[in-house]
Amino acid sequence: MERKKDVKILVVDDEDYMREVVRTALEGAGYEVEEAGDGKTAVAMIRQYPYNVIITDLRLPGLTGEVILEEALALFPETIVILMTGFGNIQSAVEAIRKGAYDYLPKPFQLAELVMRVEKGLEEHQLKSENRMLRGELQEKYSFANIIGSSAAMQNIYRLIRVVAQKTSTVLIEGETGTGKELIAKAIHYSGPRKDQPLVSVNCGAIPSNLLEDELFGHVKGAFTNAHQHRIGRFEQANHGTLFLDEVSNMPMDLQVKLLRVLQEREFQRVGSATTIKVDVRIVAATNGNLLEQVEKGDFRGDLYYRLNVIPISVPPLRQRRDDIPQLVGHFIEKYCAEQQLRLKRVSHDAIRALMGYEWPGNVRQLENSVEMAVALSGDRDLLDLEDFPVVSRRPSKPEKFDTIEIPDDGIHFNTMISELERKLILQSLQIARGNKKRAASLLHLKRTTFVEKLRRMGMDAPDEEIAEA
Repeated sequence: MERKKDVKILVVDDEDYMREVVRTALEGAGYEVEEAGDGKTAVAMIRQYPYNVIITDLRLPGLTGEVILEEALALFPETIVILMTGFGNIQSAVEAIRKGAYDYLPKPFQLAELVMRVEKGLEEHQLKSENRMLRGELQEKYSFANIIGSSAAMQNIYRLIRVVAQKTSTVLIEGETGTGKELIAKAIHYSGPRKDQPLVSVNCGAIPSNLLEDELFGHVKGAFTNAHQHRIGRFEQANHGTLFLDEVSNMPMDLQVKLLRVLQEREFQRVGSATTIKVDVRIVAATNGNLLEQVEKGDFRGDLYYRLNVIPISVPPLRQRRDDIPQLVGHFIEKYCAEQQLRLKRVSHDAIRALMGYEWPGNVRQLENSVEMAVALSGDRDLLDLEDFPVVSRRPSKPEKFDTIEIPDDGIHFNTMISELERKLILQSLQIARGNKKRAASLLHLKRTTFVEKLRRMGMDAPDEEIAEA
């Protein structure tokens, strides 16, 4: 709660004795108190100073307590207004609470009760302020603007997040472990209209299959052994907000049927209950595997896959967006230098080159861990060098492909070598993209029309499926 000496209270009553006893009680509790004997004086004082608490009688000569309430909340909506009223005016006090008053006390009342109401009001006000601040910090922390990377692949994801965040459609995020799928799910939630509602996460791969149903839907008392009380599941907790189902590919087949029903009907039943509960929940699911391949193998329900895959987002592995590595390294250095209260460190060019040349099987998460370790173990040094990153400094050196090119004594035909390199890049991109020209062009950061023209010049202008089989 705010320090009492920082809290200023205005007491408004036309009876001198009432103002005096209330003031004495509040000052005895450690608060600073000012008085007003009528509504006009009170309104003039409110316009000059933002009081934390106003305690006013409802019935006053001139301007009434209702007018004081309206004026105070119009100027300072955070003001706590407590009304004092005679027994016959309780209905008016209840109406005033509907208009924004915090509480009311019917006269006569115990002064200890009044002090308790003031303290309770201040505690609730501080809790609400902290919650608003926390929500603001979460929204800022998980805004898509804080997802690091400026590569073409990440720019596409930013555009998707901007559009998707404003919708209520189900989203399926696919990507390898450590690529930042949960960060994207949070960005979608905190950038959209549900940002003030709960975001609830469930890792379907970390919870035993026999407990996952209870985790999602909850249970009623007596539903099974040791079910001694009702339990609210994640769907109810996420009502009006977002439910993030991480590693959804690990969900057992029988539970997939129940999840499908929730997605279709927007309702479910707790374990052991026949009562249907309606929910308004947005689903964002994520998987580190290829769900469509699991459907084809019979390991995942096709109807559930198409319900989840309304808006797909594919997150590329770090090795496919190496240009983002310097930016990511800088971001993580700044983060961990701040956490460890160190001067901001720099990275040598050799270290950056090595980091960009590594495959990063653990993706962004592995890179972040490497940077955190480098910052922690570098001591007072301001420059992080290659030896500070064991993951790249201790691996066997691998010569660059260009280092193996030898120029013979009679020289080399430059244009021929460049054409051959271009041909190899195009063939490799087609192989990775399984013959899909649009995808292959994207891998080389080329327009599809440019890519097709290069194929034509190379005599490879064939349909996608023919190239895939070549």
